[in-house]
Amino acid sequence: MQAIQLFGSVLRLFAYFVLAQGITLFFLQILSRHPIETYTNIELLQGTPDLLQPFMISDMIGKIVGFVILPILYLFISKQPDANPFKQDPRIPFTGISVVLGVASLILMLPGITVIAEINKDIHLPQALTHIEDSIRETEALAEALTMLFVNIHTLPEILLSILALAVVPAIGEEIIFRGFFQRELIQQTKNIHLSVWIAAAVFSFIHFQFLGFFPRMLLGALLGYMYVWSGSLLVPILMHFTNNALTLILLIAYKNNVISFNPEASDQIPYILVLISFLASAAIAYNRKKTFDSYTVFR
Repeated sequence: MQAIQLFGSVLRLFAYFVLAQGITLFFLQILSRHPIETYTNIELLQGTPDLLQPFMISDMIGKIVGFVILPILYLFISKQPDANPFKQDPRIPFTGISVVLGVASLILMLPGITVIAEINKDIHLPQALTHIEDSIRETEALAEALTMLFVNIHTLPEILLSILALAVVPAIGEEIIFRGFFQRELIQQTKNIHLSVWIAAAVFSFIHFQFLGFFPRMLLGALLGYMYVWSGSLLVPILMHFTNNALTLILLIAYKNNVISFNPEASDQIPYILVLISFLASAAIAYNRKKTFDSYTVFR
C-alpha cells in the first residue's frame, strides 16, 4: 500500500510538470511571433529579437496553473486529512527568526554550492556513454541560452519582470509542489524525515533535467526541505528559494552589464577559506533549527 501511495505521489508530481510545460508551449505559440523552434536553437536564441517577454509570460502562466492552481484544486477535491501544506505545523510556533535564519543559512551555503556546481560540471561519463553526455551538455547549453534571455536586459521594468518570472513564481510554485505536497506526503507515508527530504531533493533536482547542476541543486533542495520541516511553515522555504533565485539573477545581470567584476557562477573567484567558513556557519544555523524543532516536538 505504501509503495502504491509513493508511486501516486511521484506520478502526480510529474503530471504537474508535464501540464505546466504543455500550458507554457500553448501560450508561447499564441503570444510569440516566432515559431517554437526558435526557442530550441541556441543560434536563433542569441540572434532573434523580442523573444523574452512572450517566453516569460507563457512560462509564468504554465507554472502558476501547473504548480499552484492544479495542486490546490487537488487538495480540495481529494479532501485528504492532514494534506494542507499551507497550514503551520501546530506543534511549532511560527516566528520571524525562522525566516531570517533560513534565508541566512541559504546565503551562507551559496559559496559552497557554487564550488560543487563547478565540480559537477567536470564530471564525465564513461566513454561508452559519450553520446549521452554530449546530449546532456547540449541540453545544458540550451538551458543556459534561455537563461541569458533573462540576464541580457538593461531597463528596470525588464529586471522586475525577470525577477517575477525567475524568482517569485518558481519559488512559490516549486515549493508548493515539492516541499508542500511531495515531501509532506513522503514523510506521512514513510515516517522518515531524512529519507523523505533527500528523496524530494533528488527528484527536485532530477526533474529540472539540468544534470550538470544535479548535485548542487539537490543540496539546495535538501536545505529547503529541512528548513520546511524544522520551521513548520512553507513560507520559510519559499522565501529561501526566492532569495537564491533573485540574488543569483541580480548578480548575473550586474556582471553581464559590467556593473560588477565578480562572476557569481565562477568558483575560482571565491576563496576556499570563505567557502569553508560560510559552510560551517550555515551548518551551525541548521543545527540550531534542528535543536529548536526537537525542543517543540520531542514530547508531543
